[in-house]
Amino acid sequence: MSRDIKTKGIIIKKVNFRETSIILDVLTPEYGVISLMAKGVRKQKSKNTGLLEILNELDLDLYKNPSSEWYIYRSSQIINAHLFNINLTTSILMQAPVEVIRQIIISIDDSQAIYQLLETYFNYIKSIDKNGIAIFWRFLLKLCRIIGIEFDISNCIVCSQKKQFFAYFPQKHGFICNDCFHPVNNEQVFKINENAADLISKLNHIGNYIDEISIPKPTIKQLNRIFLTHLSEHFHKKIHLKSIELL
Repeated sequence: MSRDIKTKGIIIKKVNFRETSIILDVLTPEYGVISLMAKGVRKQKSKNTGLLEILNELDLDLYKNPSSEWYIYRSSQIINAHLFNINLTTSILMQAPVEVIRQIIISIDDSQAIYQLLETYFNYIKSIDKNGIAIFWRFLLKLCRIIGIEFDISNCIVCSQKKQFFAYFPQKHGFICNDCFHPVNNEQVFKINENAADLISKLNHIGNYIDEISIPKPTIKQLNRIFLTHLSEHFHKKIHLKSIELL
């Protein structure tokens, strides 16, 4: 790897370091999530003021020490300040996928697709007025597909029939219909209401229904739990989201 690196990236985490520096986690299309040391950028009158903020997308000029995992920040130019001039709900829905990405392992092979997915999601979520949580679920569905842990939202995981779902079955990483629910230990599954089942069946094309669907809080709670459980099962750690608790 060349020591001098030019790439673009989206800042997904920012932590102050010592008196004048910042440590950043940045999602890049070429290298996945990298840890970046930005030295001296918090000094007064720094030319980097306002650049190194959460969810800013930047063209980056970096240095990589071959003997270290750290990337050193040199300079950047803004591509898009994604959190600029948006409302609170949209801000929460933009930070939620980043919160997921920070908690999972992303392979370099998947980083380009995930980067493009996040860019597309940011642009779309800013264009809609309601039911944005459904677009977030579609993001999670596509993310699971990219990283190879997709679950079937069309067919019952037990009988393989296309029926309305009645519950989510974590151990089998899928949904089951009412006919297949009864033989299963009730403690092993999450029951879902009809509204949740209907939304799941529409997720791949949820943009076509975004203005007409209704999403009550119990449904939001159920679908959030399903996706976070699915991710937690595969990564063998508890995935949690503080951001969507504010919705």
